Amino acid sequence: MPKLIKHLFGYLPVNLVSALVAFGGVFVFTRLLGPEEYGRYALALSTMHLMHTFTLTWVEAAGYRFNGEAEANGTLSAHYRTALTLCLVSLVPAFLVLSIVWFMVAKAPEFQAILPWLIILLPVSVLANLALQTHRASQRIRRFSAVEIGRTLGGFIVGVGLALMGGFGAAAPLIGLTVSFAVAGVTEGFWLWKNSRGGRLVPENAKRYLRYGVPISAALVLDLILSASDRFLIAFFLDEAAVGAYAAGYGVADKTVLMLCAWAGMAASPLVMEAFETEGRQAAEREARTMAQSIMLIAIPAAAGIALTATPLANVMIGEELREQARHIIPWIAIAGLFNGTLIHYFSESFQLAHKTAERAMIMTIPAIANVILNIVLLPRIGLMGAVYATVGCYFLGMVLLRLFGRRHVVLPVPLLDLVKVLVSCAAMAGVVRLMPDLEWDLVELMLKAGFGAAAYALCVASLDAAGARGMALKVISKVRGKLSASSAA
Repeated sequence: MPKLIKHLFGYLPVNLVSALVAFGGVFVFTRLLGPEEYGRYALALSTMHLMHTFTLTWVEAAGYRFNGEAEANGTLSAHYRTALTLCLVSLVPAFLVLSIVWFMVAKAPEFQAILPWLIILLPVSVLANLALQTHRASQRIRRFSAVEIGRTLGGFIVGVGLALMGGFGAAAPLIGLTVSFAVAGVTEGFWLWKNSRGGRLVPENAKRYLRYGVPISAALVLDLILSASDRFLIAFFLDEAAVGAYAAGYGVADKTVLMLCAWAGMAASPLVMEAFETEGRQAAEREARTMAQSIMLIAIPAAAGIALTATPLANVMIGEELREQARHIIPWIAIAGLFNGTLIHYFSESFQLAHKTAERAMIMTIPAIANVILNIVLLPRIGLMGAVYATVGCYFLGMVLLRLFGRRHVVLPVPLLDLVKVLVSCAAMAGVVRLMPDLEWDLVELMLKAGFGAAAYALCVASLDAAGARGMALKVISKVRGKLSASSAA
């Protein structure tokens, strides 16, 4: 637990910046871009994520998973050289897919104007991501955070500047990403190359990385189909403005909860992997309990809080033209984000630790296909909420399936007593928020409801000692007091 707390605080700045940019992106771009432009931006971003995940993510996943093994064997330079070589190989299908997309949107110049930036973005992003995954696996928290904060914040600032200048339309945020990722790709690519000196490509390792990583990419593509295919179907059955409203609600609710799950996973996943590699399956299962408790303490109240404050949150964060539709979907998408975050950042660990990534990919075909079918059935009948209901149901289905099948490899515990305590604390938070009146000033209402709700949750969690929250808080307080005493004595 002490090491996990250290990692949580170590990764806190990068997650705060990510949250700031996620909220800021919705706040700024829903106002600077029109509803159709924001919808096109959301579609282009989803396309970029699908292309990257389908063709490049397998190298990044293998770079993370086999880093610990290479570190233990003293073969890091060969590991880096092999991974870098595979990066170059993976760019061939990436550009092939990009070419296919180019011809598919030949009659849509507003989309075609965005694609040239992806030619730069794809190679630099895979280099930066590979380096970041090795930093995370080796627990180089400071370097990871510095690079991730730089490229996230830098991309947002450049994107906002271009949107303010005008003339770039939906491409402005993506150009910002390209510029900042290019800087990170050059610096981290050089770092990888420098640390790969003396190593060589190991063909057998390359085959292992391929066998491990490709199924992960396939599974993540299916995850993206769950979260992104509905946007394309909304555009087909409804219009691009509806995509904008849907993406705005997603940006406020899903992204926030997902980032909190990622924060817990970012801190705990390397510790679970280290326990698995050094002590075996049972040690990993013990370490995973603290990971589950962290996700419960952080993500569940966040999803509940977003759902409870959906109206003032939408009024503050989202532009007026997209606000009304987004307000209705935010509570549901917050729940979907919780299921999605638990699926990706917790229950998937069973398959990754046991190198059963192909099985995970096969399992995820079920909710992915179900999501497409449900969208086709529901969208023409009940409109935008059809996509929302489909998303929530299919994420829940995926989470349950990974939980059931993953138990055969590594049993990731679900501390039921702690879960009940957290839910009781969320109920107390809901009671406090519901008792508070609606105010004329949305920002004041949001701040008061969020503040009093969080205070009620914290008091209840501490009194029940849910997931060891009381002990964790006492350790943090003790550590802060020790540092303050040391600094005053100096």
